[in-house]
Amino acid sequence: MFAPPRDASFKHLQLDATQGIVRITLNRPPANVLSIDAMQDVINALESLEYRRDVKLVVLAGAGKYFSAGFDLNDHFGDRAYVMLESYRRIFECMAKLDKPLLSVVAGPALGAGSLLAAGCDMCLAAEKAAKFGHPEIKGAVFNTVAAALLPRIVGRKKAFEIILGGGSVSAAEAERIGLITRACPDEKLDAEVAALVQRFQESSAPVMQSTRRAIAGGLDLLFPDAVRHAEDVYLNQLMATQDAEEGLRAIIEKRKPSWKDR
Repeated sequence: MFAPPRDASFKHLQLDATQGIVRITLNRPPANVLSIDAMQDVINALESLEYRRDVKLVVLAGAGKYFSAGFDLNDHFGDRAYVMLESYRRIFECMAKLDKPLLSVVAGPALGAGSLLAAGCDMCLAAEKAAKFGHPEIKGAVFNTVAAALLPRIVGRKKAFEIILGGGSVSAAEAERIGLITRACPDEKLDAEVAALVQRFQESSAPVMQSTRRAIAGGLDLLFPDAVRHAEDVYLNQLMATQDAEEGLRAIIEKRKPSWKDR
């Protein structure tokens, strides 16, 4: 059973874990605005998971009607602007470094910094009607620095320019169409869709999920030959060194369900 470090204290989120699934729930009513303190909570939560070998999936969600409405406007002024941008960047650095798959669940609006936080996860399921995504920052004469770098990598250059410079929002269905999220689900079926996906991870091997995530994420910014070599290195020197890799292959040969050791 996962337990956060004894010195971990989260004011603006809830962290729970069971059966290898860690749930991080943003909880800063009414709109889960990402203040500097709230972002530090997210950083601390992700860092607390770095050396957990039993974690199969990290689920990021928002309490209430919003996933997140973005940055705290008061943090844009003076010296706080630097800390705000640095804190937000550090979240994505932690996400990239973490070798656990990340799933965001968006049941309501995800705007500005909240939009990219959801889209920046490995997978994202969103409510078809209640959720929307967008970057309205340009209307306030600013832009999201991580979005400027990451959004073109997710949806392509042309769509990224339209989203960031246009300042509008897109529905969950449109977000799925352009590759911003994984899937838009009927609102009333979102919880069931999430539960089904979570169950698949619960029934999996933690080191297999972590190794596979490491192979994919580590090659995203590499040239194709280097990305393949990176994946081969993870496969041969990390995955195949686990007991579960051998167990999984033997289970297929012997036509039985695998018995994972999470080692």
